[in-house]
Amino acid sequence: MAQRLPTAFDGIGHSRHCGLTHGTVISTMITTAQSINWLLLTASFAGCFLLPGGGPGHTLTEPSQTSAAARATYYVSTNGSDAADGSTAHPWATLRHADEVVGPGDTVLVADGVYRGDIVLRKSGTKGHPITFAAEHKWKAKLVGTSSGDGSAVIRVTGGRIVIKDFDISGKNANGIILAYAGTSASYNQAIGNYVHDMKTPCTDNSGTAIETGGGDNYRGISHNDIIGNLVVNITPIDGCPEGHPSSGVYAEIPYSTIANNIVINAGYGIQSWHAASHVTVVGNTLINNRRSITIGDGDSPGGRVNDYSLVQNNLIYNSEQTAIAETGKTGPHNRYLNNLIYGGDTSISLNHSLRASGTVYANPRFIHNTGTAFGNYRLSFDSGARAAGLALGAVGTDFAGTPRPHIGATDVGACLFQPSSAPPCPEPQMLKVAAGASAVPNLIKRGQSSTITWTTEDAAAATLNGEPVPLKGTRKVHPTVTTTYKVIATSPAGQTDWGAATVVVH
Repeated sequence: MAQRLPTAFDGIGHSRHCGLTHGTVISTMITTAQSINWLLLTASFAGCFLLPGGGPGHTLTEPSQTSAAARATYYVSTNGSDAADGSTAHPWATLRHADEVVGPGDTVLVADGVYRGDIVLRKSGTKGHPITFAAEHKWKAKLVGTSSGDGSAVIRVTGGRIVIKDFDISGKNANGIILAYAGTSASYNQAIGNYVHDMKTPCTDNSGTAIETGGGDNYRGISHNDIIGNLVVNITPIDGCPEGHPSSGVYAEIPYSTIANNIVINAGYGIQSWHAASHVTVVGNTLINNRRSITIGDGDSPGGRVNDYSLVQNNLIYNSEQTAIAETGKTGPHNRYLNNLIYGGDTSISLNHSLRASGTVYANPRFIHNTGTAFGNYRLSFDSGARAAGLALGAVGTDFAGTPRPHIGATDVGACLFQPSSAPPCPEPQMLKVAAGASAVPNLIKRGQSSTITWTTEDAAAATLNGEPVPLKGTRKVHPTVTTTYKVIATSPAGQTDWGAATVVVH
């Protein structure tokens, strides 16, 4: 378990430093979009967590590696080989093989391209020496899951002190990332800066989620798994599943988890805590068009747990279909709900133990460009009601896009701060590239025979096949009498286009 550190306050929002027992001093700072490493992320939450009025904070994670502590960097590429040495010149082909070879302190960088998901990461880092698996370029390494059903996931982790960073994750699985899938060792894991999207969860009691802390073997001995700075979009149950459990965008199931700076759009429960969750910190997130935005509670397996001492602060909730913030199941009297903005849809808050939310703002956040998709710009306009609506937390150093947050006094609410008009969008659209592809089988036929055209798209809002509107992916049997090219054009919500084509040659 992490050692509890002393917390020092000097008035509202003022931080001194948090000293470790061996005398080391670390700053209370977290970044999510720049060069995020384990030190910047976990050192920040290892010590002071500033609350308005100088209240007690949470010790969430542990101090970790410096750059000098890293052992080696390995590479994975679509044209690699698992028989290679993992160097830049001779990369591996799979994350599975990388996981078999790497050790504490190592980093695995994954080149641009599409890779099969259904990955289990079993190795563990050590204290101060995590193992990092990261896309070489943010959201350009795409992990696509092919399994389905309860418990399936694009990435499942059974080791501890693992960082999963900057991947594009989608597929048929019930879940995107499970940070503690099995065992009792999967603590101090982190999902940082990933784009998890367009997943159809099963219509079952368990449903599925984009990113979850997991609970290992019945939630025994697992804690301190964090979900920070991720973009989560379109996590919905198959066919709507009106009688089943809603899907979840982000899901905390264990003690001492940090849910910060995430953007969650169109999920069932935007951010949910359950099972053995407690001391959960939910700060600086933006939630848009979710069924219920934030849920704090405990229940079901392992039983006998109470969600207490959790903090929900500086979150921006837009157009929640049901109760915007709700406590359900077993909760304690020490949870705190501070300076959240709620606008549109159901703006109600339902808390147990006669608790009351403090500093809640009911005002239009006025995003720069709210598309309700991954292609929006969720920075705040000059006249946004979210500007200066919260109180700074010293442990949250930047917003989703890497813009520095104030450390004292008032701060903007949500994952994306106000910036001048010249600032890049939040998230940046160039990281999201619409794509289209097409194939023909067979591609050589005689007159009177048929061929099947198959097309796919990514991050598209609409598609056409030879000018005719079609679903975003599908198949069609064709009977050309002359050589014909079939062209699919995909268009993103922001108007970007890409195309793919397949030609059927007729003899």
